[in-house]
Amino acid sequence: MGKRRTNQEWQMLIKQAESSSLSTLAFCKLNELNPSTFYAKRQQLNKADVSLGFVRADVVEKTTKYQAQVAMANMTLLVNDVELSIPQGTPAVYLAELIGALS
Repeated sequence: MGKRRTNQEWQMLIKQAESSSLSTLAFCKLNELNPSTFYAKRQQLNKADVSLGFVRADVVEKTTKYQAQVAMANMTLLVNDVELSIPQGTPAVYLAELIGALS
């Protein structure tokens, strides 16, 4: 049976393995570690690290209210006996789309 190690010791070994130029199997053999134990411990500690990184968050609905400024003068558009009153400051792109859709 191998030596029992603390989580801190395993974290050090995992960091050493990652920074070494050896494959995981070669690192385990050199340090007399069971590869299956190494992989299991690495996965266990990675999951623990990830869960520590989360914080509880509450979802808050954010709404933006759009209020058009009071228009001083409206543009009136007559199309097929229909009168449209369009506020000053309406984007030209929107007007072009509207006229294209109505024609």
